[in-house]
Amino acid sequence: MKKVSKFALLLSIALTTGAIATACSKDSSNGGASSSAAPSSQASSSSSSESSAGPITLKLWHPLNPNAQAVVQSLSDVEMVQEWEKKTNVKFKFEHPTGTGADAQQQFGVMVASGDLPDLIVWNMTNFQGGPAKLYQDGTIIKLNELIDQYAPNLKRILDENPQVAKQIKADNGDLYVFPNLKYGEYGKYKTFAGQMIRKDWLDELGLQSPETIDEWENVLRTIKEKKGIFPYTAEKDLLLGSRNSSDFMGAYGIGKEFYLDSGKVQYGPMQPAFKDYLARMQQWYKDGLIDPDYASNDGNAKTAKMASGKAAASFGYIGGSMGQWLPALQETVPNAMLAAVQYPVMNKGDEPKFTETGWEYSNVGALITSSNKNPAETIKALDYLFSDEGAVLKNFGVEDKTYTSVDGQPKYTDLILNNPDKLPIGQAMAKYFIANYPFPGLDDDRYNDQYYALDAQKDAVKVYAQYSNNAASVLIPPISLTPEEASEFAKIMTDVNTYRDEVVTKIIMGSAQVDSFDKALEQFKKMGIDRALELQQVAYDRFQQR
Repeated sequence: MKKVSKFALLLSIALTTGAIATACSKDSSNGGASSSAAPSSQASSSSSSESSAGPITLKLWHPLNPNAQAVVQSLSDVEMVQEWEKKTNVKFKFEHPTGTGADAQQQFGVMVASGDLPDLIVWNMTNFQGGPAKLYQDGTIIKLNELIDQYAPNLKRILDENPQVAKQIKADNGDLYVFPNLKYGEYGKYKTFAGQMIRKDWLDELGLQSPETIDEWENVLRTIKEKKGIFPYTAEKDLLLGSRNSSDFMGAYGIGKEFYLDSGKVQYGPMQPAFKDYLARMQQWYKDGLIDPDYASNDGNAKTAKMASGKAAASFGYIGGSMGQWLPALQETVPNAMLAAVQYPVMNKGDEPKFTETGWEYSNVGALITSSNKNPAETIKALDYLFSDEGAVLKNFGVEDKTYTSVDGQPKYTDLILNNPDKLPIGQAMAKYFIANYPFPGLDDDRYNDQYYALDAQKDAVKVYAQYSNNAASVLIPPISLTPEEASEFAKIMTDVNTYRDEVVTKIIMGSAQVDSFDKALEQFKKMGIDRALELQQVAYDRFQQR
């Protein structure tokens, strides 16, 4: 019976419809460690390095971030990890799935179904249908409440002193399953890291101002198209239509890309009347050659190639991984080339954007302790070390006098990171020596951004994107939790809805279908159960508010 149950779990595991930070991509990690978040004296209490016993070995399953994939075979090769092991008397044996996204998801499902579990799983919680609660219900992971109370003084202090942060991490019933990645404290205020970017040198050359409204965007793209002879705006496949980039332009119409809040009520963007106005504008832009005709088949590499070679003028991107890569490549062939961040578009001059790329203190990434773990107390102690002052600096800056030095009490990267002798980009140099620019359990530290964002254009982008980031709190759905049963029902509905939506939207934007044909799609959404999906989201949001 046990074998059948695990196989059933394999069949139930699927990607949820939300974004995976960070992102998996991330550059999506920004934010920070606070010297006030955990007293330095706590570092020793979460360390077992003075124990006479030998180190315990923990198997840790974690998909490698793209920056890390470029420079290491395993996180075992990262010096910060090696130092972490010394400090905590724990030896980590890393298991990294091949590939990312669906490939990693499939490998995770096979691993869980086989019953051959690691001790720790570190990943984005949106990758688990039903979330951690489902994994706990199925006996795959354990609950952490008592372990955190007893063995994690640094994290416990944060949860005790800030109920809003605890609310984001806990399940609706108060259970804790995740040892989180957090942006918290004095150095954890920065949570906006991406947006639209445009060729500033071309704006200057053509006498154009940075666009704010949708009409201004259209004028800028049309002028660049006419004067430069290129398709000015590019995007990755699916992103312009139904995921992150759509919020950039769609937000100007007062609606979110998928589920969002309107005065506490959950709404679904494509169901709103304004969505057809958005489609009409995108269809016209495509017809007029303002949008890359290959956007539906582009991947991240294709988009990067176009932006870095000057074959496109604007796109959505990350301050670190996109601007930090595109601009130097551009300037190799066009020394006076310049990229600039553009504020999220609005409909009318003077409006403030709400749908900005802003996150919560909890990034939705963290560590899960499996039921196979024979040393849960020591595991919690090792993880909690990354919430101490000493551990947070190690995580974000590496080993002192090698990857950073202390200048006036502040950690500053050495040339091993900022001017790597092997010519590694800053993001890859960081990933070779420590874990800062992508989510991992522990505290993030804003102070790394001042150095990671080495270009003036990047420093300016931080200010531009953060200007209205607080507005997102009124529309951004927090880290809600569906019950396992709700999650299964929701995933089935939204898999059908999203597949059909993207097909219809692509046809409309490319002009093979009329905008009014979306009325039939709305009817089909109803038949597929979109109202029930909205109800499930609302119920989960209401439960979150009661935590």
